[in-house]
Amino acid sequence: MVFEVVITDAALADAEDYVTFIRTEQEEPSAAERWWNGLLEAIFSLEQMPERCALIPERSHFSEDLRHLIYFSHRIIFSVTSNEVVILRIYHVSRQPIR
Repeated sequence: MVFEVVITDAALADAEDYVTFIRTEQEEPSAAERWWNGLLEAIFSLEQMPERCALIPERSHFSEDLRHLIYFSHRIIFSVTSNEVVILRIYHVSRQPIR
């Protein structure tokens, strides 16, 4: 089964913030582009078997099962429905646990 992947505005903003950081603060535009392209590849890999990813450790704080996929130093946080994967946030792993 192929799942439709939906990226929320919040998750998109998270990713764009990190790309901006790489481009401007680290002055690495080619690294920013590689990170972005790899992120999209990782996200769209969830079209197939999204349940392969672990439930988040903070799951007791949420009413729905949330999963995460680790992409370098980031956690792609998402939910899975019968036919859809919703990307909720993209957090740097050094951030506090999700609440």
